[in-house]
Amino acid sequence: MRRLALLALPALLGTAAQAAPSGQQIVMHGNDNGALPCAACHGVNGQGKPSTGAPALAGMPASQITAALARIAQGQGSDAIMRSIARHLSPAEAQAVADYFAGLPKP
Repeated sequence: MRRLALLALPALLGTAAQAAPSGQQIVMHGNDNGALPCAACHGVNGQGKPSTGAPALAGMPASQITAALARIAQGQGSDAIMRSIARHLSPAEAQAVADYFAGLPKP
């Protein structure tokens, strides 16, 4: 029985690694939990859309983005659409999105 469990371990670890969220995927397409694509408002390159009030996120520190998402998910600031998006991101997805935007060049 123990040998079987040890043989299954690499398969389980591989599945967990594959399940890691892609920040770029979420930014471009949203997630399967109801979060809309970030790019719809913040732009494909994270440049923001001043006409709608969506700030530029490209090149911002990831910690700043994740903190903002957490505040928004708790209902502090932003609009209803952004609150819904923030609430539909798991902590790992929020971190992946933040890391993705942080890695983009500032506009």
